[in-house]
Amino acid sequence: MTKEIAEEIEKIVKKKGIDRSAVIRELLKIGIQEFKLKEALELVRERKVTVWKAAEIAGLTYREMLEKLREHNVPFPITEEELARELEEISGE
Repeated sequence: MTKEIAEEIEKIVKKKGIDRSAVIRELLKIGIQEFKLKEALELVRERKVTVWKAAEIAGLTYREMLEKLREHNVPFPITEEELARELEEISGE
């Protein structure tokens, strides 16, 4: 662990008033969640997984995943054929 990281952890310990190991566990949890979200967003961007699967990977609901796609400017993964079918269904043709 670098000196800078150790100092940041100590600042959090003092601010939150909890022990060092609890702070480290909380930071690891946050880091893991962020890692999983980043991985899920990248897989959607690459069209390797569906939004449902990405939500599962990230540990989010489908609606939460849709919001994350929007927040991170990741387009909803839909093929031209799927889009044409959706448009046909909407227009009733």
